[in-house]
Amino acid sequence: MGRLMNWVEDNRTLVLLLIFLFSVAVRVATLEYLDLGGDNAERWMQAHRVAQGLGVTHWYNHSMRWVIVLPLAGLIKLFGPHPALSPVLPILFASIGAVFLYLIGEKLQDARLGLSTALLTVLLPLMARSGSQLWPGIFEMAYLAIMVYLILCWIDSRHTGLLVLAGVAFFCGWGARVTMVYTWPGAALLIWLPTRDFRAVVVYTAVASGLCFAEWGWFWWDSGNPLGRLGLLFATSYGRQDNLFIPLKDYLLQFTDLLKLKGLVPIAVLTLGAAGLAFREKDRRWWGISILYLSVTFLMLYMVTHLFPIKLALPFGSRKWPIFAPYGILLLMYYLLKLWDSRPRLGFALITVLFAAFSVFTLIRIPSTNTLVQMSRDYALLRPALDADRPVRMVYQPWEPNFIEKEIISAFTGKQKRRNRSDREILLDMDRNQQRIASLFLDDVTQFHAYSHRPAVRMERYVYIIPSADGSIENPAVDSVFGIRTHAAFPAKD
Repeated sequence: MGRLMNWVEDNRTLVLLLIFLFSVAVRVATLEYLDLGGDNAERWMQAHRVAQGLGVTHWYNHSMRWVIVLPLAGLIKLFGPHPALSPVLPILFASIGAVFLYLIGEKLQDARLGLSTALLTVLLPLMARSGSQLWPGIFEMAYLAIMVYLILCWIDSRHTGLLVLAGVAFFCGWGARVTMVYTWPGAALLIWLPTRDFRAVVVYTAVASGLCFAEWGWFWWDSGNPLGRLGLLFATSYGRQDNLFIPLKDYLLQFTDLLKLKGLVPIAVLTLGAAGLAFREKDRRWWGISILYLSVTFLMLYMVTHLFPIKLALPFGSRKWPIFAPYGILLLMYYLLKLWDSRPRLGFALITVLFAAFSVFTLIRIPSTNTLVQMSRDYALLRPALDADRPVRMVYQPWEPNFIEKEIISAFTGKQKRRNRSDREILLDMDRNQQRIASLFLDDVTQFHAYSHRPAVRMERYVYIIPSADGSIENPAVDSVFGIRTHAAFPAKD
């Protein structure tokens, strides 16, 4: 192990490149199709409009995420609206985040901690989804890692420019999602606890808040809403989610939402325990990292926008955990590596189990057909069908096996299990798939809403047809076979 770490330290630039490439490879292998929900389709559509010089349709929670929409529009402008471009930015930012997590671990202790934290983050099973979609979390995660690394560099050098850059990184994370503000307490204490430099906290806060204030002014000027981005956000359906109103009892039990992490609940508990142990460390940087992790976890679960009655700011979901989970993994690995040094066999065994578990659960997320390949096949069939305004048949497939499950099914039973869904759920899935088709495969983006809201005709429980503009459902051109995480287009069967 010592020789390997010496090689890592001696070949730091190569190691950073290998981490980046490993992350890209894992993200491509586990890539999921553009999510069935409407969020990603909306962002792709808005970016497509910007690329064509049409501008966004209006300001709402999807179009305001300029950190996602503007770079995506640039890609579409350069390479065209091929759907295989949709996961490029998530893959890129997930991989950048992994590189900076290595640098954070190296800065806090050594290459061992950096390498193990980066690799476990890449292999975190939830990253298969987060690193595939145009969700804001993966962008927030990357900018948070950049910000934390810049602060750690400032602690060593005391160069004010690093704090300015950390404030810019905060602002970019804010541009992805306003929950970046949850990281401020941890970031401020990471600056102050090791140095007791209150002026530095003011500089960082002034830069971050100044940029956010400028953004608020721009949105006020452009939209006329005096509350800027926040006013626009809460004026949409995003701010009118009645399901976020909860009684006091449920609010106090919000920590039970961690159960949504399912198989990762034990890891979450261990990371929270490691965060508590960090307050025993003499190095106050660890206090800052711990507070960052604990405070963001707490605010994700308990932040409210209304008190009487209580209304949560956001529902907690498993896709949000990868934003801040790397700092829990960092803390956990810090103590597991210390255990390895004091009790080698036990420490090595626990670390091996952790890596093995993450690796196995990542492997089973690999789809039977690579998503980039599938997107290209679908594009070749659906783009001309939509251009010619031919009917498209949608067939809902409640479950699609991954490549391991597919081999087992083929060898033993030859049958696929089927998860029953209510008629309402099926109709909602059909509507979302129709929106996904319109977003990814419709050449004329100005027709997105007209096509995505065209009433589909039910043929069977799991089969609907999107008609042509004149209402015809005869002779569908393509079968769109889809599930929650999958999609495949085939020439229509008679």
